[in-house]
Amino acid sequence: MNNRAILDLLRSGDPAFFKEQYNLYQREFVGHALKKGVNQETATDIYQDSFIILFENAASGKLTSLTSSLKTYIFGIGNNKIHEVLRKQKKTVNLKEPLDIKGGIEQLDLDEQVLSEKQQLLRDAFDKLGTRCKNIISLFYLEGLTIKEIMKIEHYTSENTVKAQKSRCMKQLKDNIKR
Repeated sequence: MNNRAILDLLRSGDPAFFKEQYNLYQREFVGHALKKGVNQETATDIYQDSFIILFENAASGKLTSLTSSLKTYIFGIGNNKIHEVLRKQKKTVNLKEPLDIKGGIEQLDLDEQVLSEKQQLLRDAFDKLGTRCKNIISLFYLEGLTIKEIMKIEHYTSENTVKAQKSRCMKQLKDNIKR
């Protein structure tokens, strides 16, 4: 079936087509999500949400053409949702041994508190960052703000700019830890 026909069926809201497509990729997607670290219930919820978004996008006219397969489109939505869930659950920096940013940076202002070796390492590395990087990392990992929210708060003009800046800041933080 070509992409045009798929979009027409999506827009029509044909329940038989919806059920067929839903069942076609469900098992594979849930397995994919489990490998990424979400539990069974969350994986199923994300898959359902992904399908709802697909149909809302098709019905509203937001999705006017498919440049990939339907499976790729659904998995793309699902992957974004998986990353969102994991980011909210973990709030960690990926190093050789993950350091819990929330448990590290959040406690940095408490001078009298005895910090673990990892927290002290993170504190020293974080202190070497510029103000802009400190703000972005704190807003994203501690406050759980989205890229779009950070863009508005920090007066960036593009979400891609924020993503690139966050990536550079995290690289700088990791480099500071390795020194």
